[in-house]
Amino acid sequence: MSLVQDSLATDLDSRPAAAGVFALRVGLGSMVFVVHGYHKLLGGLAFLRHGTHWPLAAEVAEMHVPFPIAAAFVATAVQLVCALLLALGLFTRFNAAVLTAVLGGAILQNLLAGRDPQLALLYTLGVAVFVLVGGGPFSCDARLRAHRR
Repeated sequence: MSLVQDSLATDLDSRPAAAGVFALRVGLGSMVFVVHGYHKLLGGLAFLRHGTHWPLAAEVAEMHVPFPIAAAFVATAVQLVCALLLALGLFTRFNAAVLTAVLGGAILQNLLAGRDPQLALLYTLGVAVFVLVGGGPFSCDARLRAHRR
């Protein structure tokens, strides 16, 4: 295919679309893992070890979620594990769905706290795309699917 034909392709299996899905999946998964999950884990560990104030647990408590500390650890685990698996493209749709739900909670938390939910909305919408399209051809899911055939 020529460059013009490639740029006009509308199927998700075209090389440019596959590369875009790959870049978005790896970028979003990595960002959620590093920027959001990892620092929440450090805060949670400091809370457990030293009783240090953990902002995430306080924010979850303000939302009147039952067992806020446990819920904060679950949200942290999701932002670490599901984000990493999303970046790898392994069980993509499932991990994207779980991560979308947790990120939806972040939108709600931002709204309740009177903060701009724009960043949480962008993450949520970006991750939700993978519930619909899956990991794409450059994913562990695609390799597993090809191996099963």
